[in-house]
Amino acid sequence: MKALFFHAEKCIGCKLCHLACTAQNEGEFNPRLARLKITSHYNREGLVVKGQTCDLCLSCVEACPVDAIVEKNGRLSFVEELCTDCALCVDICPNDVIVKKEKGIGVCVQCRSCTNWCPTEALTFEEVSK
Repeated sequence: MKALFFHAEKCIGCKLCHLACTAQNEGEFNPRLARLKITSHYNREGLVVKGQTCDLCLSCVEACPVDAIVEKNGRLSFVEELCTDCALCVDICPNDVIVKKEKGIGVCVQCRSCTNWCPTEALTFEEVSK
């Protein structure tokens, strides 16, 4: 199974990944709805970058009382019609990358848009053992 990994040492803080994620999944450029969290700022030493991505821990799948989030073949999917907007998945996500939207949630479905748009390969899909 492959999961999304963030390599801070390669990141330039451009946040194109946020735009790619929301363009693919929301049909608009809205970084607040990105299913990954990359933050950056400058201090005296230079650029400081931190990032969190979905590591497929499946906490959200286990927490969902109505099976609106499911894992199949190493990918997550969200069934909007089943979601009751309880936000248990948002609260339980250890990486804080599930987004509460006006209706439903946004979960990383490993679409790879963020990796395709990243100019420095700071985001990659790599094999994980579960």
